Amino acid sequence: MLTWSEQFATGSPLVDTQHRMLIEKINELEKMLAGSAPSKSACDDLLNFLGSYVVTHFKFEEQCMVRYQCPAHEQNKQAHAAFLGVFAKFKERYLAEGPKPELLRSLQTTASDWIKNHILSVDIKLKSCTTS
Repeated sequence: MLTWSEQFATGSPLVDTQHRMLIEKINELEKMLAGSAPSKSACDDLLNFLGSYVVTHFKFEEQCMVRYQCPAHEQNKQAHAAFLGVFAKFKERYLAEGPKPELLRSLQTTASDWIKNHILSVDIKLKSCTTS
């Protein structure tokens, strides 16, 4: 389970709120996997939410980096594009195979690791740009 901490703070309250929401939804997926087999409907809803929310969040965050002239902007944009590619491949498999626990676990682990590492290595670079 991924827990929000101040080490994830970017200096943008809205970006941080969006990160908290993403973490909450990734954790929701983990909780679904800990119980009995999750329903296809619940999985569909969660994955559709994640897919659209990530796109909205990435766009907003990239605009923040441009607005604050953050030098990590291009690195951030490339990392977002790479994650969207990974998510699209996962979604293709999900549509073909359905809500298999091993497939959902793979997404949960990948998304959890990615968001933690991405925030701590790229997104926090926004902090120095918002406070200068």
